[in-house]
Amino acid sequence: MPIVTVSMKEFFRLLGEELSEDELSSLLEYTKVNLESYDPDEGEMEFEITADRMDLVAMEGLIRLIKGLTERELGLPRYPMERRAFQVRVTERVSKVRPYVVAAVVRGVDLTTEESLISLIEAQEKIHDTLGRKRRRVSIGLHDFSKIVPPITYDARPADEVSFVPLGEYAEMTAREVLEQTDKGREYAHLIENPGNLVPLILDARGEILSLPPIINSELTRLTPGVRDLFIDVTGTDLRAISYTLEIITSALGERGGRIHTLEVVYPDRTIETPKPEPDQLVVSGDFVRRMVGAPLDPDEMIHQLRRARLDASAEGELLRVLIPGFRADFLHPVDVAEEVATTYGLNNLGYELPLNVMTVGRRHPREKVSSLVRTLMIGLGYQEVLNYVMTSKSFLFASVGRRERPVVEVANPVSENYSVLRDSLIPGLLHFLSANTHAKYPQRVFEVGDVVVVDETEETRARDERRVAAAYADYSVGFEDIYSHLKALTDNSGMEVSLSPHSEGPFLDGRCARVAIDGQDSGVMGEVNPDVLLRLGITVPVAMFEIRLPIKEG
Repeated sequence: MPIVTVSMKEFFRLLGEELSEDELSSLLEYTKVNLESYDPDEGEMEFEITADRMDLVAMEGLIRLIKGLTERELGLPRYPMERRAFQVRVTERVSKVRPYVVAAVVRGVDLTTEESLISLIEAQEKIHDTLGRKRRRVSIGLHDFSKIVPPITYDARPADEVSFVPLGEYAEMTAREVLEQTDKGREYAHLIENPGNLVPLILDARGEILSLPPIINSELTRLTPGVRDLFIDVTGTDLRAISYTLEIITSALGERGGRIHTLEVVYPDRTIETPKPEPDQLVVSGDFVRRMVGAPLDPDEMIHQLRRARLDASAEGELLRVLIPGFRADFLHPVDVAEEVATTYGLNNLGYELPLNVMTVGRRHPREKVSSLVRTLMIGLGYQEVLNYVMTSKSFLFASVGRRERPVVEVANPVSENYSVLRDSLIPGLLHFLSANTHAKYPQRVFEVGDVVVVDETEETRARDERRVAAAYADYSVGFEDIYSHLKALTDNSGMEVSLSPHSEGPFLDGRCARVAIDGQDSGVMGEVNPDVLLRLGITVPVAMFEIRLPIKEG
């Protein structure tokens, strides 16, 4: 979970009052935020933020929440807004490089102190590292709007044909030189690699380059203390994620007195207005909230608690109509409303009751016992654990890693094509992890213990979960024998008996692949990865892998 460090001086200046450590901790009991440290000597505080409240990585989001808890300000924040100030035009070319952009202008922002500017930039980087997946999914550009002439164009052009002065430099450089010679360029150039050597660019009406996302901004629009008007661009591979990010940043600047100007983003096939000018709505039954919370709250009390959480609500009999601002992307279901009421009401105020006619003793599930043992053994063998998403895409599972396509569990109404199916193997995730880390030194040994979902027509749900372990060993000289020795060490120390039989299956090399049986039961596969697959992924060293189903003894 993200840790947010804030200046006490700037925090209490914006809040309008100073709070002691005890006072602040008491207020945070009505949130999911923890106060990790309160250090007057250093003049800093640290907060632990849950992953579903990314709006709180900005100091201004924390202040907005505290104002609601103290009832100094209740309900939905209303920031001054002007609609459709100008256009951001998106060309067809950029869709093949980094397809999505949203943007806004915020005027009259209070960024008069150095601490205020540092806070904004730290929130930007925290979002890059978490929600942004190290800038791959989301990257934010912050610019001094006084140096810009609208309208704006988001385009892609050959890296050798454009030049500008990158942030922190003094001489003009071509985009290719930026990618090859600057620290940020070398770190993030892999995010925009494409066959045409195009780079995404944000330009103003004069053709001045404002940014080369997600790499670096131009020195032209550098932010300095005292800047009042900002242009914000957010680019990425997921339109929903970048829209959410823009809401977080613009609302934080709104807390600093900024007037938000929405922009028209004109794509070749559609036009959208960003940020969203109106909140979302969710209709919830009051009885549902009572049952979920476990307290006899009437609609007026529920509305009061939601307003303390900086939402708005109205009652129509037993129905609550809840207004949700754009910076709260964690509301997906009525149960989220019930959770917000319970949290703000105070979990410690709900009391408890013992379940009737149930006498049980809690203990760890057998699956977790086996998984824990396997993790310990793999770490002992020199492997590093990674975690990948269960939800993914067919192209990620099959074509990209040379696996033959087979039936998988598909999501009926996916939010994104990238998360449209459930994985049936851990192998693709490990190969893509190696592909994204070719800059790290070798040998690389990584493993994952996790669940996959396989189609099984004999089950009532026509699918079943399996807990598996997979490992990948990448080095300049790695073969079948190396990965087998590690599999044998794992099974021997787990009390399992392993045997192999010849097999042929992608992504493995024919003649260097085997089926794995554990205690006489077919359980997985192992082998050397086909060099053609490795080259397609940009991996230039041999890789050997195994994946087996963990035997779980119930009881």
